[in-house]
Amino acid sequence: MSNACFLSEKVHVQITNQLENGEDLTLHCNSGDNDLGEHFLHKDENYKFSFCTNVFDKTLYYCSFAWSGQVRWFDVYAGVRYNCLNCNWRITHSGPCLEPDTPDAQETCYQYRNKS
Repeated sequence: MSNACFLSEKVHVQITNQLENGEDLTLHCNSGDNDLGEHFLHKDENYKFSFCTNVFDKTLYYCSFAWSGQVRWFDVYAGVRYNCLNCNWRITHSGPCLEPDTPDAQETCYQYRNKS
């Protein structure tokens, strides 16, 4: 069985718990087709998954993040929005931060979204 994607690109997502107070993080990621289940991360631990984008790059993966009684949501991959094949996210209290693919680029932080 091949690890390659047919007519699309393979995306790798890594989510790292960087909550400032050393809190544990529970995350649950989904796409329209896949429920990746719930995962529990201690400080600085990460969760990784990979997928093939669809042909028109309309792939969407969204996650809930829970800590200390709070729940937040964010789209960790939304087509070409973040322009990454290696999407390395740091989860902080104020929002998720996407680490750059290249050394000369800067990290970009976002706000969590309201659940819709």
